[in-house]
Amino acid sequence: MQMSALTEDQAENINFWRALRPDLSIEAARPAPVFNVGDLGGLLPLLRHEGYVNVPGVVPQGLVEPLRECLRSLYERGIPLAFAFVYDEFWQVFQGVSPFLEGVLGRDYRTMPGFWAWFLPPSEDALGWEPHRDRVQCTLDPDNSPQVLTVWLSFSDATPLNGCIYLLPAHLDERFQRRVWDGEDNNVVTQPQNIRAVPAPAGSMLAWNQGVLHWGARASRRASAPRCSASIEFQRADISPFRSPLLDPHTIPSFHARLGLTGMQILQYQHMYPLDDPLGVLATRLRDRFLPELVSSP
Repeated sequence: MQMSALTEDQAENINFWRALRPDLSIEAARPAPVFNVGDLGGLLPLLRHEGYVNVPGVVPQGLVEPLRECLRSLYERGIPLAFAFVYDEFWQVFQGVSPFLEGVLGRDYRTMPGFWAWFLPPSEDALGWEPHRDRVQCTLDPDNSPQVLTVWLSFSDATPLNGCIYLLPAHLDERFQRRVWDGEDNNVVTQPQNIRAVPAPAGSMLAWNQGVLHWGARASRRASAPRCSASIEFQRADISPFRSPLLDPHTIPSFHARLGLTGMQILQYQHMYPLDDPLGVLATRLRDRFLPELVSSP
């Protein structure tokens, strides 16, 4: 993670964010979009078998470009990319995949406080997150129906040259047979031929159960464009929270709640990035000041 050029005063000033990207909105009242997420009848069996799905053409291209350019602006200014979620549109695109989430997790599914964004420029120094499983406890029903999902949206073409997602499909991962996802060497692939690259054109939706081993690859200077993407985690409503506070997916948090949640993300994912002291202090202040407002709200 780059050293943040963001001050506390800027972070808490809604007008700073509005001036930074006047093409995006904050706390604007508008209906949630609904996207075409493909054939659920075909996606659900695939999700149970391989542990993931890759659906192109979900996010309309008219929404892709402003989100990509927002991530570019944050990256160029040295602002942590999780702050992209101060803008309504980064929440709304995930609202747009609600037909898929309802089909997998049920109509009362919840949004978890787990989100991030990426901007990988064409450079050998740019790389995504290292091989990991989002959760190492069991998050599956006996038939491999997921109780929790990570949804990842691409705002640029994600290719092997700009750091697309790679993963080990569930049916090729012996840990899904043993139902054990933690312990020694749980992130090691013993048969590299089972690894699968998952290129995704701009506007694609990827989703995987949280036991799937996956990672973002290293980019190349030969890439034709950056890799820009974002993800949020979701869970079923009829089970205990895997992470709190759970959020109503149909309601976008207030501006201040978004700041508290963003501070929470920076702190809880610091094992993926070096965290310099000024950013750690800023993230802690935002979390401690604004997250309680979200927890105590009805």
